[in-house]
Amino acid sequence: MRFTPDQQRVIDLRNCNILVSAAAGSGKTAVLVQRIVELVCDPVHETDIDRLLVVTFTNAAAAQMRERITKALTERSEAEPENEHLKKQLTLIHHAKITTIHSFCLYLIKNHFNDIGLDPDFRTADEGEMRLLRQDVLKELFEEQFAEGREEFSGCVEYFAYDGREKRLEELIGRLYDFSMSYPFPERWLLKHQKDYARTDWEAFAGEEWFSLLSKEIGGILDACQKELDRALKLCDEPDGPYFYAAALESDGELVKKLIRLYERAKEDGGMEAFSALEKGFGAVSHAVMRAKKDDSVSVEKRERVKEMRQRVKDLIASVSEKYFSGTPESWIEDCKKADAALEELVRLTLLFRDRLDEKKREKNLLDFGDMEHMALRILLREQEDGRIVPSPTALEYRNEFDEILIDEYQDSNLVQEYLLQSISGEEDGRFNRFMVGDVKQSIYKFRLARPELFMEKFDTYQKEAADCVRVDLKQNFRSRRQVTDCVNDLFLQLMHRELGGVEYDADAALYPAAVFPEAAAPSEADAFPEAAGARGAAVKAPDPYEPELLIGAIEEGSEDPKRLEARMIAGKIKELVGKFPVRDSETGQLRAARYKDVVILLRTTSGWDEEFKRVLEENGVPVFVTSKTGYFAATEVQTVLNFLRVLNNPLQEIPLFGVLKSPVGGFLDEELAELRAMDETGKRRLYDCVKLAAGDGAEGAEEDREECAEEDRTEGVAGLREKCSRFLNFLNRFRSRAVYLPIHKLMEEFLEETGYLYTVSALPGGNQRRINVEMLMARAESFEKTSYSGLFHFIRYMEQLEKYDIDYGETGGSDENADVVRIMSIHKSKGLEFPICFVAGLSKRFNRQDSAQPVLMDMDLGLALDWVDEKARVRRSTLKKNLLAKKLSTDSLGEELRVLYVALTRAEEKLILTGTMKAEKAQEAADAQEAAKARQAADIQEAAGAAPGADADFSPVRLQEAGSFLDIVLPAWSACGRRICVQRQEELFGEELGREAAGSNSRQKLLCADVQGLLESDGAKALMERLQKPYAHEALSGLFVKTTVSELKKAGMREELEEGRQLFAEEEVVPYVPDFVQETEKKSGGTARGNAYHRFMERFPFSQKGAEEGWTVTELQALLKEKTESRELSAADAEAVNPYKIRAFLNGGLAGRMAEADRRGQLFREQPFVLGIPASSMDSAFPKEETVLIQGIIDVFFEEEDGLVLMDYKTDRVSDEKELAERYRVQLDYYEQALFRLTGKRVKQRLIYSFALEKEIEV
Repeated sequence: MRFTPDQQRVIDLRNCNILVSAAAGSGKTAVLVQRIVELVCDPVHETDIDRLLVVTFTNAAAAQMRERITKALTERSEAEPENEHLKKQLTLIHHAKITTIHSFCLYLIKNHFNDIGLDPDFRTADEGEMRLLRQDVLKELFEEQFAEGREEFSGCVEYFAYDGREKRLEELIGRLYDFSMSYPFPERWLLKHQKDYARTDWEAFAGEEWFSLLSKEIGGILDACQKELDRALKLCDEPDGPYFYAAALESDGELVKKLIRLYERAKEDGGMEAFSALEKGFGAVSHAVMRAKKDDSVSVEKRERVKEMRQRVKDLIASVSEKYFSGTPESWIEDCKKADAALEELVRLTLLFRDRLDEKKREKNLLDFGDMEHMALRILLREQEDGRIVPSPTALEYRNEFDEILIDEYQDSNLVQEYLLQSISGEEDGRFNRFMVGDVKQSIYKFRLARPELFMEKFDTYQKEAADCVRVDLKQNFRSRRQVTDCVNDLFLQLMHRELGGVEYDADAALYPAAVFPEAAAPSEADAFPEAAGARGAAVKAPDPYEPELLIGAIEEGSEDPKRLEARMIAGKIKELVGKFPVRDSETGQLRAARYKDVVILLRTTSGWDEEFKRVLEENGVPVFVTSKTGYFAATEVQTVLNFLRVLNNPLQEIPLFGVLKSPVGGFLDEELAELRAMDETGKRRLYDCVKLAAGDGAEGAEEDREECAEEDRTEGVAGLREKCSRFLNFLNRFRSRAVYLPIHKLMEEFLEETGYLYTVSALPGGNQRRINVEMLMARAESFEKTSYSGLFHFIRYMEQLEKYDIDYGETGGSDENADVVRIMSIHKSKGLEFPICFVAGLSKRFNRQDSAQPVLMDMDLGLALDWVDEKARVRRSTLKKNLLAKKLSTDSLGEELRVLYVALTRAEEKLILTGTMKAEKAQEAADAQEAAKARQAADIQEAAGAAPGADADFSPVRLQEAGSFLDIVLPAWSACGRRICVQRQEELFGEELGREAAGSNSRQKLLCADVQGLLESDGAKALMERLQKPYAHEALSGLFVKTTVSELKKAGMREELEEGRQLFAEEEVVPYVPDFVQETEKKSGGTARGNAYHRFMERFPFSQKGAEEGWTVTELQALLKEKTESRELSAADAEAVNPYKIRAFLNGGLAGRMAEADRRGQLFREQPFVLGIPASSMDSAFPKEETVLIQGIIDVFFEEEDGLVLMDYKTDRVSDEKELAERYRVQLDYYEQALFRLTGKRVKQRLIYSFALEKEIEV
């Protein structure tokens, strides 16, 4: 493989820390693998593969990395067969540290558990178990705190659980605990920020790091206001501009300049008086009235645009006043004093919870993933008395063990992982040996507390030239066509900034196309899209088919659901592309028509979208596969089983009981359930009581109620309901009694077997998927039983916790992901993948801003922020710090969304299509404005430059933060690039569907309506029939098998003999087959079962236990059978099938004595498997002799004597003539003899069959 100069530099650099900023599709994985191979093969600085630590993000990535390295080393070794060092590496590769960070932490803990006093017999807890444990610890902690009656605790409960729901406070403690665990030293971080609101004077308050955000935020907004007013005034000065608005805009400009002067003074001075003046300035804002004049020469469009721009300025100024100056600087400090006690108690409770949870985990000897990282830190780092953190002796040992540490996906690391890997690197010793590769533009795991700031810190400080710390940028993209990379660059050059997205999208961050694609001939529009062009007749030159597209579904009054509208739009586009659009074949490298499997639909989140899309696409004849589906717990079959378990635990639960009664398990009809409810005339009975009442089973209620029921029972319908209720209660009570002692998975097994529910769901539509879901639930039950919890009650809690915290398994895949289907997946799931045709859908979905609306906000650098609450008046408002942190978190969140969008757009290889929906009038306005501006440009109008698409667009961070969806971001940038927007209305989509059907796209309809006879007589049909009816050229080989067994050959031989003798047999009566596991009792052992039982017993028989002169009695043989059964060497059924008298008869013969002697010499061999290759012609002269057939079998017994081998086979066939038995198995023994000769090189001197039925040995 040839590498670019930048890639080669990454491979060759040595003796320095290296940060590789690798753009999407830049081949970073190939470069990383090649660097590892070169490090190992370097003749100057030769190293071993197990002296490298390679850290990847997922287990799958680690396995793939190991595989690729192994393949590369194997190829090198084959090219240099004399290189012993390479051969050694292929042995060491299996022990190399190519791992995830959690696996590496686990390795450290297992090898150094004594350093931290950990019991080595620990177990990794699963997510559900940890949720239960946390819940129990919180419950105990709150009970203890309430019992103590501390005023601080009561005040904290009132502060955060103001509506009386202590659950709010419990969840808050859990969130704060989880957040702190992403810091290397959680206790230290919590204690540091426990006093965040203990600020009683202005100097301390204004000296906080977070306070600088206030100046930055106000400055940014005022600057945005000034620029917006300048753009508005420029529009007013144009010939057809609204000149009469200029006076009001100039007045606003003076107002903004005044606020800027107050702001700059406050920023420079920093005193309370200066900020008080700024607060008063914003409070005194008064805008001039915009007076309009009637003037037909003024553009209506520009008039409205100026009004919108001025309104935006007013809104921005009002937002500053509302968020930051709703109170005076003095009130800011008062708010801090009020919130201080609540925050201090919250942190104290979190620390207590952490300690108690750690105690519980140590008591149960459990570890979770967070523990792994922090325990590994405790092994590698030590805290000195002066507070300094220094490496431990263990860390120093690992520094000498690893020559280089290579970290993939570095942009997704957090502080804990940074400390871990830094502690074992040689940086402190002057040995720079860390290699980090990633792309901050693809850092999309902020919700997992990743810190892209770590990457950016090195990105800014590492040198591009030779130094101890070097940065190399890989900018060439080997994945996508130029049209795709150009589109991505056009958009993100406008959208991604250092303040928003974490990186400035400049020449260093842009994508440079380097992929090579075969060029398709430029088609006419009619060739490319015949359905669309057919109505117009003439073929015109089509636009570039590979050009990215933005499709917007117009939502009109009365139109269908926007998700369905968008899915319908996508379905139409897929139909348009598949079979026509040329894409590169991954195997041949040549162009071919697109298939369904070339298409992917990416969604920001699949929840609530994927199933709707799947439904609409399938309605339009597009096959779909949904990956990583959520909704496991919503599946009907899963809920039915869980509801049944809930009812077993507590039958008074209304909804679960109703679900069970309505399901196939209960079998109740809607009318019957209504009748049950109608029996409750008081309106106070539960559904369970109604069932008992209907069954006459002592339900709560008066005696007269039961008498009424008895009277009604005379009718046939009510009698049937009574019987059904009675049967259900008996069934329920039977399982409630079993729930006391049976493990959960066994209880579920019996439920499924007794009700046949697994068969029922398997027979429903999507039965395979439903069956897998139920089986997965049983697997979860088995996993639960391995935890520290047990019992039905705790299992239900366990499953409820998994459901509550979205630990969803998805409906486990029952479909083939490699089939020719369109795939729907989340953008996060698609990271690292690539697809020829990529739809980025759901652009109109609103961003999730819940993080910035939480009662307590958390930031790793700026600490904690909360509301001011008046418990007595039940009034709350955000503090200044909370408003500033909310803004920062909102900005960070939007930056994450931009990076997610970048990942989505860079998945496309050849065709990129973005889709969304918006109101029809807004969509059409955007499309019309763009087309009008482009028309003016084409006509060379002078002022077109000012009206060009996006010329007045504002992509500043302040403006972008107003976006509520991807579409709000993409649409202006798309227009600014001059790219075409395609608006599609519902009636147009329906029309296109009808057009495709009319043109024959709907093949089923086409066949139904076709002239069948005409089709059959067509040239194409004749050619097809000729191919289908063409005789197979190798018909003579149809009976030739690649592999068979001796038993099958023996049966074939017997069939041939019977055919030659023309023997006729009466046809046996056909007995319907019913599996044993469905019958109440198993059938007695048949011939095969009996034969297997004898073989198992004789295989384990102790021939050498007694001497030749001693015999075996029936009593001894019965005892031996019992012993073998108890040791589970034989099953009870096997022991019952073996007749000890038949065994004794065999043992008393001479053959058994010879076998005993051989056993004492170590020359008795039993159950010897073999595979024998023979020429096919030896089986049938019609088969070619060059073909080899493999025959497999198992030899019952053979033993060695002085003059050769003795081959013996046990038979339990019930025959009357020994000749019949000998002839039946002669072929089988022939193959056994041939196999033994090849295995041992010794001849077989005697071939014997021992017949237990005849009680004699037969020589064959």
